[in-house]
Amino acid sequence: MGEAFAIARRLRDLPDDALRGLLADRKTSTARIGDFFDLAEALLDDASVARRMALLDRDTLAVLAAASDGSDRRSLAARLDRSAPEVEAAVARLEDAVLVVIDEDDSVRPVRAVEPVFEGWAAEGRPSRAQLQQVSAPPPPARTPTSTDTDALASERAAGTVGIIGESLHELDREPARLLGRGAPSMPDLKRLAAAAVSTPEQIELALSVASEAGLTVAAGAAIRLSQGGEDWLASTTSARWSRLATAWLEAIPAALRERILAAYGRDATDLVEELSWWYPLAGEAVTTPTRAVEAAADLLGITAGGATSGFGRLLIAGDPDGAAALLASTLPAEVSQVVLQDDLTVIALGPPIAELDVRLRALAEPEGRAQASRYRITPESVSRALADGDTAAGLLEYLESISLTGVPQPLRYLVSEAESRFGLVRVGTIRASADASADPGRSSYVRSDDTGLIAAVSVDQSLVALGLRPSDANRLTSRSDAATVYWALHDARYPVVAEDDHGAPLRIRRQPLIRTASTSASPEPGPDLVSRLRADDLGDTSTAWLAKQLEVAVRDHTPVTVQLQHGERRSTFTIEPVSLAGGRLRGLDRAADVERTLPLAMITEVRVAG
Repeated sequence: MGEAFAIARRLRDLPDDALRGLLADRKTSTARIGDFFDLAEALLDDASVARRMALLDRDTLAVLAAASDGSDRRSLAARLDRSAPEVEAAVARLEDAVLVVIDEDDSVRPVRAVEPVFEGWAAEGRPSRAQLQQVSAPPPPARTPTSTDTDALASERAAGTVGIIGESLHELDREPARLLGRGAPSMPDLKRLAAAAVSTPEQIELALSVASEAGLTVAAGAAIRLSQGGEDWLASTTSARWSRLATAWLEAIPAALRERILAAYGRDATDLVEELSWWYPLAGEAVTTPTRAVEAAADLLGITAGGATSGFGRLLIAGDPDGAAALLASTLPAEVSQVVLQDDLTVIALGPPIAELDVRLRALAEPEGRAQASRYRITPESVSRALADGDTAAGLLEYLESISLTGVPQPLRYLVSEAESRFGLVRVGTIRASADASADPGRSSYVRSDDTGLIAAVSVDQSLVALGLRPSDANRLTSRSDAATVYWALHDARYPVVAEDDHGAPLRIRRQPLIRTASTSASPEPGPDLVSRLRADDLGDTSTAWLAKQLEVAVRDHTPVTVQLQHGERRSTFTIEPVSLAGGRLRGLDRAADVERTLPLAMITEVRVAG
């Protein structure tokens, strides 16, 4: 109980951010934690302690092994032949991880669950406590020195990855990817995204993982979809896009491994798995698996290339993401703001288009390829889409004139004019709860047109039978499906359709609504909710609930305690071995007086472990 008592008090005194960091570090389940004592006991659980000990590096393990008998820091430094600052840093790491308790005499004492873990490891043939205390030098790391080719290759790789993720996000906006039970996209969707991005399914899966860490996608239900953050990212420059991805990569490196991994990258270490396996001798796959994932993403983003760390990768690792993005930008091909418009209705950007140009062209044309030159094709459907977004034919032609190096070809002018003449011939809207709805019971949306022949064609179109279209008059059909479903079905069947609001104004309907993400991480963090709950329920050292909880644990663990009572103006102190706590009274044996005492809980103002 003394151990849990000390840990619970320390947890209460931690700042909120430190407490949340501890919860993330220890991956503690929050399901059954109601107060700080519950949290302390969860952290002291044998399995939880064993998992965290396995992730300690050699230096920290050595200090923990040497501290088994409760030594002070000076004795630990002498025993291990380490400097005082080294031992102090290791003790701080152990205390932060709640693997040691610092006693009142400043000695360092491992929590009780540590000893069985060391014994279990020794029985399994893993390094013993004595072996872990031995000083040994790490093997010399294999290194690949940076060359002039490193930055060129890294820059090409970074730009390529930004492009692949960009095309994947556009495709996810068009059609989300199905999410399998193991949390990965389905293979058909990976192949679809790979075709859109001119990549491979394996590379797409890794790219989507990086995008998810940056908050560009979100798992909603059983699908991976574009997030609001992803749409904002698509409107930024190439270097800014890379910076967001690289910063997310950096933040996603497991906290327990970050220092060693970044130090290895700073030395151009070529085999991170081997180096990290030496530093974390008891971790096994708990270290090798995340390290391989970090390596793969670093290679994808151009942070490393050819086994060496790139120049902009070094700046990122050194804590200068803005400098890294600026250095990357200086190595990229110049982005273009103008295009060539051709008679075959294609648009050619003779270089990477600036983000604003790419976003606008995708709104009025269909992308066809992205390499040294980006290619788009303007179609009747793409012009109709732009018109539905609020553009006009005159405005589109004016914009095309402003970005064209060759003027606007006559076939393109004709296409825009023809699309405008057909725009909105078929309109889709929502049936509201009004007199309109009472005339169409059970119907959710309508299709209308002034062209009765066109309405008749829609009503008998076999590709639309699932909509359950039913005529309400010669110019109007109703459907049980919602307006978005009806709109996209008509759009895919190539009807000149536009969605409209209650006032008849054009309305843009996305295939899938964007989902806003609150942070760059796609994974929810349980910490903040638990911390807020613990703080809200904590009424201070003298609250009846806090005192009662300490006494309950003391009764359960048969732990002697010293209690202080307030009798009006008078105070009394008793040291007892608690037997029971019930009916607002504590019953226990006072060994010094050799009597059993019954103390009112309402009078108890302080509880501490005896001794």
